[in-house]
Amino acid sequence: MKGIVLAAGTGSRLFPTTLSTNKHLLPIYDKPMIFYPLSVLMLADIRDILIITSAFDKNKFKSILGEGQGFGLNIEYEIQQKPRGIADAINIASDFIGNDDVTLILGDNFFYGQGFVEKLEEAKRNLNGATVFGYQSS
Repeated sequence: MKGIVLAAGTGSRLFPTTLSTNKHLLPIYDKPMIFYPLSVLMLADIRDILIITSAFDKNKFKSILGEGQGFGLNIEYEIQQKPRGIADAINIASDFIGNDDVTLILGDNFFYGQGFVEKLEEAKRNLNGATVFGYQSS
């Protein structure tokens, strides 16, 4: 199974902070936000990951993550010219995906909780259709 992290948004709701830094690279506690969705993919035992970001931010991500060797990952990068959402990201990733199964997570998603790893494992076993994770927020 392969993983995709979509981190190409403009971060407009965090303006002006995002003028100089991509939202997904902002620190949350002691690490950049992008580390949280990457850790979800790692918990699901996904090691081949494509990060989709903007042309402006691609080198910033590469300077932090490289090709993933330091994390036990194989990371590739693609550019999304405009923030067009998940469907466009899957189109961009079509060569990366090939005939493999894929998991996509947004670069600003945080998933956690008791039994979460078991839920990930169950989702990996259920390869008919899709599994969508969500969390109610107020």
